Parts: sequence; structure tokens; C-alpha cells
Amino acid sequence: MADDWRLCVEWLVRCQILPEDHKATRSDANAFDLAQALRDGSLICHLLNQLYPSSVDLKEFSPRPQMSQFLCMKNIRTFLQTCKKPFGLHDMQLFQPQDLFDVKDFRKVLETMSVLSKTDIARRKTSGFPPDSQAQSNHYTDDPDNIYGELPDMAVENDLEDTEELYDCVYQDEEDKIYDDLCGLQREEPQKSQPVPLTKRDHCIKEMLDTEKNYVDALTMVNQHFIKPLHAFIATQDREVVFAHIEELLIVHRSFSADLLRAVETGNPTISSVFVNYKKKLLIYGDFCSNLPAAQEMIDKVCENDVIRNKIMECERKANEGKFRLRDLLHVPMQRVLKYHLLLRELIKNTDKSNPERIDLEKGLEAMQDLSLYVNEVKRDHEALQLIDEIQNSIVDLRMHLAKLAGQRPTEPANTSLKDYGRFQKDGELKVLSHMDSRVRNRGAAEKRHIFLFDKVMLMCKARMVEKFLWGETYSFKDAIVLGEYKVDDSSVPNDKRTDKWNCPFIMVQKSQKMAFTFFAKTEDARQKWIEAIQMALENTQPSAGPNYVMQTFEKPRECDVCGKLLRGVFFQGYICQDTKKAVHKECIGKKPDIKPLSPRPPRPSPQGVTKARTTTAYTGTPPPNGHRALTFKTGETIDVVDQSDKTWWKGRHQGQEGFFPASYVQVSRIARKDSYLDVTFPNRSSNPQLSDTPSSPPSGNSTHSYVNVTELKEKPWYVDEMDRDAAQAMLDQCPDGTFLIRKSISRIRLGAYSLSIKYANAVRHIKVNQNAESKFFLAEGRYFDSVPRLVSHYQQNSLRDSFPDVNTTLRIPIRNVNNEGGGTPSACRVSNPRILGYAIAVYDYAATSTTQVSLKSNDRIAVISKNGSDKGWWKGQNLRSLKIGYFPLAYVADDDE
Repeated sequence: MADDWRLCVEWLVRCQILPEDHKATRSDANAFDLAQALRDGSLICHLLNQLYPSSVDLKEFSPRPQMSQFLCMKNIRTFLQTCKKPFGLHDMQLFQPQDLFDVKDFRKVLETMSVLSKTDIARRKTSGFPPDSQAQSNHYTDDPDNIYGELPDMAVENDLEDTEELYDCVYQDEEDKIYDDLCGLQREEPQKSQPVPLTKRDHCIKEMLDTEKNYVDALTMVNQHFIKPLHAFIATQDREVVFAHIEELLIVHRSFSADLLRAVETGNPTISSVFVNYKKKLLIYGDFCSNLPAAQEMIDKVCENDVIRNKIMECERKANEGKFRLRDLLHVPMQRVLKYHLLLRELIKNTDKSNPERIDLEKGLEAMQDLSLYVNEVKRDHEALQLIDEIQNSIVDLRMHLAKLAGQRPTEPANTSLKDYGRFQKDGELKVLSHMDSRVRNRGAAEKRHIFLFDKVMLMCKARMVEKFLWGETYSFKDAIVLGEYKVDDSSVPNDKRTDKWNCPFIMVQKSQKMAFTFFAKTEDARQKWIEAIQMALENTQPSAGPNYVMQTFEKPRECDVCGKLLRGVFFQGYICQDTKKAVHKECIGKKPDIKPLSPRPPRPSPQGVTKARTTTAYTGTPPPNGHRALTFKTGETIDVVDQSDKTWWKGRHQGQEGFFPASYVQVSRIARKDSYLDVTFPNRSSNPQLSDTPSSPPSGNSTHSYVNVTELKEKPWYVDEMDRDAAQAMLDQCPDGTFLIRKSISRIRLGAYSLSIKYANAVRHIKVNQNAESKFFLAEGRYFDSVPRLVSHYQQNSLRDSFPDVNTTLRIPIRNVNNEGGGTPSACRVSNPRILGYAIAVYDYAATSTTQVSLKSNDRIAVISKNGSDKGWWKGQNLRSLKIGYFPLAYVADDDE
């Protein structure tokens, strides 16, 4: 039966692992949709915990492997190990890790999932698959359409997806429940000193005060019911690890709570100044966060002693009737410190814009956002360091080779570790050919290697043959590239294709020209991702904005000497100038100290130009654009220039492709683009009758006014009557490219005027429908129409590109016809791109440090496509200037509510 994968999907939905609206559940889905959801191993580990709580320790797998092959394989092995115990599956019933990650044998994966679904443990949750009435012996051998045979090739062509929204559907955060129980509002009467809240703003202030009081009570409870009673049972050294900083936090927050209450009652100090003044005292949360994993491990260790374990359980019963374990209670401080910016944001939202206190509150919000980002990055860095340790431990004899790379003598102790080589950027398989190899002429001699890329080094390892369920030393070190000594060069890469799948090469050349390596990826997309990751690593260690700045680890919390914000994390948090010794963020390199006061919200971006260029010299990719993808063109063609930040190499788009080219090969002319709409003004050509597409008089009647028949408009499949931008955005977000509508604006500025909204290049564009003095309709001056229907009819046949160079499409699909032509419905058109949740404006510059992030310039506009990382200080979105998609710190943006 070829539909066994659908039965698996239905089972995973019943187990609450896949959401009911996941794309694998759709009628047009295929088996690969399910394979993609499972390939990184995260969801199947969550599945085991759903079937048997705590069967997989959260420390043993990565909930968000971030498309790292190393982590994905670890997750899959953890799943396979756990299937053996406690679920009782035998080795013969288990698939191989590569069967899932590379989708080599998805039928075997489904067979394992079926066996798992029919275990006694799983049946307690829901019935298994296939139904018992079907003969399982024949179930996995019948595949008349060979639907699984093509999956390995699809896995090559389709990289792992970033499915963080899917993870959030299954990741049950117990910490939030504990926090809400201990610190949440208890719906009790306000304290006598507080007035009864009347407005939303009053309720925000009450919540701030009450939850702070409850938090102080929680810290007091830990001190009274755990620290003191356990003093005689746990050794001093162990106790200091378990309860590190708790007593200090209690002292700080008693004072903080009292000052906050005083601010509300008297107005002196202000609420904002309390938060600003306590920011440095609250930096202790960085140390608390750093110690938290060690504290929890120490609890497990001391509980191996029956006396201590029983005493801790007694304390838990007395403190909260055994509702929460001690290790769970230690998460509450982390939860609390990350709530302050949310509380302030809500308070600002409910404070009138005319209230002078609002500007002051923005300063408090800025301080708490900075603190929140710092604490979150400390936590993330500890996870990153743990991953680096795991990678190091998995490579045989790596420490010795690292010592050699660091220039240590053989007699010196090998004290260099992998974490000294920067942040982990990427890993995966490539074929490698050394140009020092005598077999260099034999291109088939390239050998498959697992590559680990860090900021400073690129490790080449060979996967070792191990028992498929073991996790330990799984790689042998083969070679390494110190990135600072190399550069990416693809100018000498032959254009001929290899006969195998590894046919997309790039070269790393030593700057001294003594050594070079050719790397072969399976696809052009994979090749480009590797080049981008290498370029990002090189930019991190050799920032172009300041060659005399060195990436640095700071032992203590430190603020940037330019912007005043905290340097984020615990290792390689920023850069230090070799001349001035100033510490800065990557985005602050080369800038002067910022002494401007914080504005309540950033100004709207100034109008930016859309650059249309005419090619004067053909470009075939030589000279190469420094490792970037080349944009090729012929002489006399028109291209769109999207980035001119580099004087030598510009970035552009042409015929659906995007890449870099020599700036001297084109001539440009600037076309003004206004702020919110794609308004374009050309020289007035009204005197030229050939540019008019309509007769000078209306189609009927003797009226000299423009033809607008509202009844006829309402019958058009593209007309939606009154609608604002956000509603149009939501309606078109997930529709196919070319879907459009005409709406009547309800904004105060353009009340009643018509606007065109169209989906193009995975974004929704809004274009004014203007009227001139003669009441003719037009999008760009030079083409005038007697009616809106005639305007629409013209652009259904002719591309908008003539008027708007970066919108190369006709009006293809009227919004009401999208169900027939686009395969969906107007309210929920189905495409692979996420829905835009809203827009934000960058308040500060931000420089990405990995390819999963997106850089920002002040006043950039960002389409927000996910807020699932809000609790960790990050959003995901598309920078509408650079068109790049990635994560960015929400503390660096403000909501664009205009």
C-alpha cells in the first residue's frame, strides 16, 4: 500500500506531534512532506516523550537543531536508542540513521514508526497504524508507484527546512506553568495602599507590582524552605552551586519591589528610572543563567544520597505541597527577568501618546530589552559551548591537532580547545580534493568529508564506522583550514559537470598560494550556502569596517563603548580596537559614540531609490565577485540594482536571478520611490499621443469626467471595496505570485482613493491608483485610463515593470479567482512562504554573525514572519531593503504601526 505515510501522518496528529493543518495532512501532500518534518530528529524525540513522559532527557537531544547535520544525527540516534528501551523495539525493527536524514529508505522509517505505534506504551495514547485488519507483512512491500524511490534525490535537492514554528507546537514549556503558578496574578483585592485599577494602564501597573511581590515571595520560599533546612545536609561547596545567587537575588528584588511601589504611589522616582537604575544590579542574572545547568546537575548528584534526596522531597512538600521540584523552582528567576520588557511594552501600549511619561518609559523599556537580550544570549552561548564540546569529543585526537594549529610546541600542554576558534557556523558533508595531492588530475579522487565550520577554522573529518545506535567518537580528524589564511576563489573552477552528484565546486586558496582545496557540494544551492557561511565567518574575524578590531571574549559583563548596550553572551561577545582598546559590537565598529537620546519610536524611513541600470559591458562571471554568486548579463540589457554599498561590486537582479557584478559594467538612472507606495514619476509625456492607451473621452455618455461605475466595480473579481493595507496584506500573504486586488483606501490621508495590492516575489506590494486633473486614472505618469477596469485590463496584458522596475509581473490572478487559478482560497492561499504577521522598523544597526540571522540598518523596514522566539529576544523576518530572511533581535526594532 502506497498510502502508509498518510497513516503515519494521521497517527502523529493523534499523538499531537504534527498540527492538524500541517502541509503533510493536505490532499495534495506527498511522502516527502512528512520526511522533511522528521529528518532532523527533533519531532520523533518529542514523540517519545509524548508517549512516555521523560523517556528522552531534554539534555540528550536538540529541540531546534538549526539544520546542523551533527545535531540531526544525534537526535536520530537518541530516538533509536530510546526505542530499544523502554519501548522494547529490536535492532531488526529499527531503521538506520541515514535512512531518515538522507531519506535513503523511508519505507524502513515508516516500518519502525508502525512498530512503535503498536507497542503497549503507544497504544495507551492512541491506536497504531496500519489498522490491525491490514496485513502488515505485505504492507511495506507494495509500492506500485515507487513513491519512496525518488525521495533520496528529493532530499539532495531540498535542504532541511527551518521548522521552528512546528517545534513550538510540540514543545511543552513546563517552566511557564511553574512561573504562572508562583508569580502570576491571583485575582486578589489590591493592597490598601494601591487605588482600585480603572483603566487598562492601571491594570498594567497593578500586574507589574503584584507579580513582583509574588516573585519576592517565591525567592523567600526557596530561602526559607530549602536553603536553610538543607544547610546541614548538603556540603558547603555543593550547596553554593545549587543555590548560587539566590540570596543575592532576594536582597536585590526586595529593594526593587519597594522602589517600584514607591514610584507608583509617589511618582518619585519614576517607574522608568527604577528599571534604568537597577539594570546593572540585575546583570547578576547572567551569572545565575551561567550556573543554572551546573546547579541542576548538582541536584541530581546529591540526590544519589538517599538521606539528602528524602530531605529535599520533604522540603518540597512543606514549601508547595510537593507541586514543584527544587530543580524546577530554580528556573523561576530566569522566567521573571525576561518578563520585565514585556510588562513595560504593555504599559507603554496603554499609555497615551500625549502623556509625557511615555517617552520616559521608553528608556526603561530600552534598558530591560537590553538586559533581556543579554541574559538570553548568555543562555544561548552556554548551549553553543555545550555543542562545541560535543563536536570536539566526537573527533579523535582533535585536541592535539588544535594545539598544532595554535602554534604550540609538542612539549607544551595541549590547552587549546575548539571554543577558542569562534562560534560554530555550519556542518555537513562535502567532497574534498587537496591540490597538494599527487592525484589532483584525477577529479574522482575527491573524498567525502564531514566539514565543521567555525569562525576561525574549517575542520575536515572522516566519519567513522560505529554501531548505529552509539553516540561518541564518530569522526577522525583529517585536515584543517585556518580561515584567516585562505580566501574563497571560484575563478578557476571548470564549468564541466562531474558524473556523480557532487558536481558544484568552490575553491579555498591559501593567500600565500602554497595550498588550495576544492570542495564539491551536491547542489548549487548547497554550494552557495557553504560559500555564504565561510564569508560570514571571515567577516566575523576580519571585519571589513575595521581591520584593527579583533574578536574578543570578555570575562565580565561590559557595555559597548559606542552604543552603550551590553555586549551579548559569554564568549566572543564583541570586538576590541587594538589602538583605542574600546569594546564594541560588530555593528558598531568604526562608529563614533552615540550620545543622542532615545526617541520614543524611530522616524519613518526616508524615501529610497529604486535603481534601474543599463549594462554597458557583458559580464560572464569573470572576474569572479569574491566568492559571491555572479549575476551574468549581455550588453544593452536592463537590470535592477539592489545594493550599492560596495564601490566595486554591486548586487542586482536580472531575469529572476540575483547576484553580484562589477559596478563599472553598468550605467544607472535613479527612479524615485515614495515611502509607502510604489509611486513612480516619469517626465510628463502627455503631449505625446502615442503614450495614451485610452481615448480622450469616456466610453459612453457625454460626461468629460472619468468613468467610475461603482456597481460595475463590485462585480469585478479583483475588487474588494473598502479595505486597509493590513487586511489586504493578510488576504494576499499566502496567495500565489501575481494575485491582485483593487481596494478603496480607508486611511485618513487617502480616504476613498483606489489602491492596487499585488503579491509578487513572495511579498505584497501596494501601489496607488492616482487621478490627474482631468480625472484620468494612472499608476505612473505617461499612461492614463478613463476607468479603473481599463487600467486593470491594460496591466493584465502588460507587465508593471515598465513603470515599476522591481515588479516584473502582470496582474495575473484576481483575488476572487484565486481558488480556481491559485489552488487555494483568498483567506488562506497555500504557498510555502510564511504569512507576514506585521512590520517593524529598525531602531539600531545590527550586524548578523551567522547565516541564520539578518543584518539591519537603522530605519530598515522588516516584514515579521515569526514571533515564536519572542521569549528568547528574537523575531524572524525579511529585511525589505536587502530582501534577506533571518532572525534579528526584537530589542533593535519597533513596531511599524503606520
